[in-house]
Amino acid sequence: MPAKKVLRSFKPVVDGRSRVLVLGSMPGPTALKKQEYYGFSGNHFWRVMQRYFDVRGEPDYQGKIGLLLDHGIALWDVCATCLRQGAGDQAIEKPTFNPVPELLEEYPGICAVFLNGRTAEKIFRERFKNITLPAFYLPSTSPAHAGLSFEKKYRRWAARLSKVLS
Repeated sequence: MPAKKVLRSFKPVVDGRSRVLVLGSMPGPTALKKQEYYGFSGNHFWRVMQRYFDVRGEPDYQGKIGLLLDHGIALWDVCATCLRQGAGDQAIEKPTFNPVPELLEEYPGICAVFLNGRTAEKIFRERFKNITLPAFYLPSTSPAHAGLSFEKKYRRWAARLSKVLS
């Protein structure tokens, strides 16, 4: 069995227009290799966003990032580093955490946090108890969360996006 190595998350995708911060847990192996948030093609995150914002075709990664920023959505992960073998959140060991409170202080226009999946929610609620912004659990866009169809995930994400971005 190969030794576990320290994995590092990405820098946040955020700018002064950001109103919502979407927090995941930690990028998976494919995302880390590609150096792209939600870089695994089976993850529904980009599909949800493109459908919600009525984007036709398949933009490249920079186009996807631009789409989010243009609509006030920032991205980051709760974990800064961890050990993990495989892609599953259950395999995350020895995590360190991103300075989410400092990011929120630096970008005061962010008025809500969306927690992409139970692991992100659990870590956020345990680690960042002093954050007073509304924080909403949303079903994981990961294909590992197969208990919900894409349609059900989409409807939950779309409902929350509509409430916060309107």
